[in-house]
Amino acid sequence: MKAWLDEVRPSVDLDGPHAAHFRARQIQALMALLPLSVIGNAVNTVTLAWVFWDRMGEPLWLAAWCLAVVLSLGVIGLLWRHRLVSDGRKRVASPRAIRVVVAHMGLFAALWATLPVVLFPDADEIGSLLLSTVSVGMICGGAFMLSPLAPAALAYVGVLFCGCLLALMRSPYADNGALMVMLSVYAVVMVGIIFTNGRMFISRLRAQAETERQKQLIDLLLRDFEEHASDWLWEINAEGRLRHVSTRLAQSFALPVRQLLDRSLTGLLAEMLPPDEPEGAHSLRHLTSCLRLGQPFRDIELPVEVGHAVRWWSLTAKPLFDERGRAAGWRGVGSDITQTRQARDELARLANYDALTGLANRHRFSTELDRLSRSPEEAARPCSLLFIDLDNFKQINDTLGHTVGDQLLRRLGARLRTCVTDGDLLARLGGDEFALLTWAHADAVAADALAARMLALIREPLQLEDAQVVVHASIGIAEAPRDGSDPRALLQCADLALYAAKAAGRATWRHFAPEMAAQALARARLQHELGQALQAEQFTLHFQPQMRLHDGEVLGFEALVRWQHSERGLVGPGEFIPVAEETGQIVPLGTWVLREACRQAARWPAHLRVAVNLSAVQFRSLSVIDLVDQALAESGLAPERLELEITESALIDDHEGAHDTLSALRTRGVRIAMDDFGTGYSSLAYLRRLPIDKLKIDGLFVRALGSDPDAQAVVTAIISLARALRLETTAEGIESVEQLAMLKALGCDDVQGFLVARPMASEDVSPYLQRTCALVAA
Repeated sequence: MKAWLDEVRPSVDLDGPHAAHFRARQIQALMALLPLSVIGNAVNTVTLAWVFWDRMGEPLWLAAWCLAVVLSLGVIGLLWRHRLVSDGRKRVASPRAIRVVVAHMGLFAALWATLPVVLFPDADEIGSLLLSTVSVGMICGGAFMLSPLAPAALAYVGVLFCGCLLALMRSPYADNGALMVMLSVYAVVMVGIIFTNGRMFISRLRAQAETERQKQLIDLLLRDFEEHASDWLWEINAEGRLRHVSTRLAQSFALPVRQLLDRSLTGLLAEMLPPDEPEGAHSLRHLTSCLRLGQPFRDIELPVEVGHAVRWWSLTAKPLFDERGRAAGWRGVGSDITQTRQARDELARLANYDALTGLANRHRFSTELDRLSRSPEEAARPCSLLFIDLDNFKQINDTLGHTVGDQLLRRLGARLRTCVTDGDLLARLGGDEFALLTWAHADAVAADALAARMLALIREPLQLEDAQVVVHASIGIAEAPRDGSDPRALLQCADLALYAAKAAGRATWRHFAPEMAAQALARARLQHELGQALQAEQFTLHFQPQMRLHDGEVLGFEALVRWQHSERGLVGPGEFIPVAEETGQIVPLGTWVLREACRQAARWPAHLRVAVNLSAVQFRSLSVIDLVDQALAESGLAPERLELEITESALIDDHEGAHDTLSALRTRGVRIAMDDFGTGYSSLAYLRRLPIDKLKIDGLFVRALGSDPDAQAVVTAIISLARALRLETTAEGIESVEQLAMLKALGCDDVQGFLVARPMASEDVSPYLQRTCALVAA
């Protein structure tokens, strides 16, 4: 029952503080209909008085009744008005005020009910008909007019129903059951109407309150949004003029509110658009088009000039429509995305430009190259691709430090930028590699002139901190579309040309030629086969004797590796050793050579030594000492019978580390020989400090002894230097008796070469020693 009543009356449990306002609205709804009630009651009372005036013995009673009915409504209205209290902008009423209204309506209904109770029993047919009509009308009108306040309507209808029922029971029609039933049904129908209308009235009040609450909440959120958020709201009418200008919006435009009201939004933005800003002009056209076509838009980014500073705004909006579905304007939000835009631009810059030099990076360069294959117009335009690689950057970086190396790259990048024409693209691909894609130097002659200029700029001395640095570079050149339009093919061609430039002595440039691709293919195939040969153990050792000059005695043999190729037969080291050094395969190959040489030498007479070459990569590894120990232990060879030949480059690159490694090997008894002496740095400082036993004179000087005085001077100086440092000397490449005589005269200790003996297989060593011993004895 309570839930049923809560639908037609305000409740603190359901409506909270709104209940008092709802009660006031119920009373106000009754007061709004009070004038009509006064008129209706006046007409009814006058009609009844006129009809029954002459039929009553006491007409003054009827006059008093009429006066009471008419005046009571006015008094009731005044009493109700005093029951309404102002609470801010709203009127409120207490539960007691509702009870007073219900009581008033009950008393008023009782006042009306006295008339049919008194007059109906003695009335004639016309009077009965009039009383019945007025009573039924009063019940119906009261039910409808009082239904906003259901308890008052129920009290009113209930009292009138009881009065009519009592009048009917006192009349001659009291035994007419049909009239009784009809009156009861009529009363029930009126009660249903009262509850239906009362529920609709209360529901409407509650819906209005919820709508008002949501509107206040939205207004509060919008105010808070505009006051504290970085975004701002904007609204324009159907003509595109601003009609809602918040403080935040005015601050964003840096203009007073009055100057913004009724201004065209697109006109304002056009005035604030920075000059020479193609993206901004495009975005403004897109915004104007969306407004004209009535299309919603989102995140249109616009640059605007506010206070001599360029800001970036993002605009989002949806169209508004009136109740007839016609365009009524636009409402949206604007955001200042300057910091986001700057961060995004910075990320884009970092993604496309090298942070160290400011040049384009590999990603940007690859993207530009891809255009050659995607665009037929670009593919048809001749261009040149130059690969630039610094020749001695690693040495500078290692000796002077990475800070100096970074300064060097920045300075060189700035120098190379002076060679770039508008429309060309210069990039740093990584490390010390640069690339230039140029359309201005597309032919071979222009590319040669550009390469020469770039090399000249690069080798100009640079003052970096306390050091003056001179750097050299090599350049590989590929031309499109002659060498190909596919980006990968063009890159490969330029890379092959760079490789050829380095092979030609560096500090120069080379154009791509078709034979370079064939050589690269052969080198790649050789590299693959070299890996398979290591696994299949297709290598063998040959040994070349080393002879003492003054008595012709054999001192030992140098181990020389050969490749027993399955298809090509015996392959000399000159073909595969450079490839092995480039690919790093020299390390496992050198390990096998050392172990196999020690194993073979262990079978020779105890006075013979074996000389083994160590590559620079192998010598600089931390495991070289352990490797030597392991090879000697596995073979049983005495350490003093092993002689390791090391090139000058291996000693120069890491002087301190080389000294420690050589000292550890010498401590074990292993002999050290410097191979190819005279072709490298030949520094007297490291010769004096490093623990070395022998200098090997390169065969290049030995073969030129009889024809080149300079070569003879070099050999003489090497022998004199070795003698002064108490080092032995071995001359390589002896091919004639004259060379042998000259070396003997100059004081060389040992020799090796074709004149002594060609390199031989391991099974030929013993027969050779037997023949040599017999000759020496004879």
